[in-house]
Amino acid sequence: MEQAWPLLEELFFSASYNLSHDVTPHAFVSLLQNCPRLVLVAVLINWSTIDRRDISLVIPYQGFSHKALSQVYFGNPRIGHPTRIAAFISAIAPNVGSIDAWDPDFHEDHPDFEKYSARWKLVQRLVESFSMVREQERRTKIRGPFVEVGGEVGGGDEDEDEDEEIRYSSDSEEEE
Repeated sequence: MEQAWPLLEELFFSASYNLSHDVTPHAFVSLLQNCPRLVLVAVLINWSTIDRRDISLVIPYQGFSHKALSQVYFGNPRIGHPTRIAAFISAIAPNVGSIDAWDPDFHEDHPDFEKYSARWKLVQRLVESFSMVREQERRTKIRGPFVEVGGEVGGGDEDEDEDEEIRYSSDSEEEE
């Protein structure tokens, strides 16, 4: 299907169309590989194959990365290891700026809303952080090491409560 749409920029699959959570991360990557202009996608993905594996030193999909994708909506998937999910998303779609899951307009009454909403917010922050680290590495390779004298280590923009939340939300504590 996606091979017929190389110019596709936005794609929305909805659970109301009888699409189950059986879309695999592999199928998601195939969609991205065949739709290079895709900037926004809403699809329900079963993240269990990524969630249950440790992060590998091998880059997923031989280093494929989709540069155009900037917004994703994943519905309400339950995940146990946000770092693993974030590492995968960051590797295949490094320019994603918005990751939405567990939208309160649709899922706020769900008994697990708080737990999984928090995990997906952590995924969003981690993807942003991984992107910044990659950019630092690229700049170091191009220009050599650069140290900002007198600057703060973390950049100084983050709220200290957020830093504490990230420390508290490690994968080992989130697994249930």
